[in-house]
Amino acid sequence: MPNALRLYGITDVERHAQTKPLDGTELLHFRDLGAVVAPADYSNTPPNGEVIDQYRRVVDDVFAKGPVLPAPVGTVFRSQDTLTRWLELHYVALTEALAFVEDRAVARVHIAREVGKASERDAGSDIAAVAADSLRLLRRHAVVAVPLKSEQLTGIVLSSSFLVDKELWDEFVAAVDDERKRNPGLSLELTGPWPPFDFVRMQFGG
Repeated sequence: MPNALRLYGITDVERHAQTKPLDGTELLHFRDLGAVVAPADYSNTPPNGEVIDQYRRVVDDVFAKGPVLPAPVGTVFRSQDTLTRWLELHYVALTEALAFVEDRAVARVHIAREVGKASERDAGSDIAAVAADSLRLLRRHAVVAVPLKSEQLTGIVLSSSFLVDKELWDEFVAAVDDERKRNPGLSLELTGPWPPFDFVRMQFGG
């Protein structure tokens, strides 16, 4: 039986006191933190599609119950002791990060030009300028935002991820709708709510 543990994410133990982890996973307690884990082989092999699909199912399940800090997909610790030491070392940072993402969700907005006759360069510049303005306005309805993708010719952002208070989610959706009406020549795609994948960076090694 594998001794290593695959880490899916970190959550708040209290929010999961009355619920069971998804089949095949368990909640490893460290103080008030819970590491969502499952037995795994210790290997450097990149995660395959099945592993990635399971990762998304587990993280989504935890996110539906409480705050979660998603670990990078494929993260495996050699042993429970190794994971416990890591939790102890990063306890303060993990606790503060959980508090920051609690009751918040991610919205991703992708902007593209509707099919038209403009040249590639003109289209790129046009899209980039309008997209930058729309994303700047949407930023007002979020706690924080990070760029995801830039227009190749100009380097101006065309896609962004926004961390939004869950109670203000409908307000953010309405703001995206307003941008669609204000810019009929552009396509604005909104996806979410997602767990805070784009706003969590865990430190390993050492």
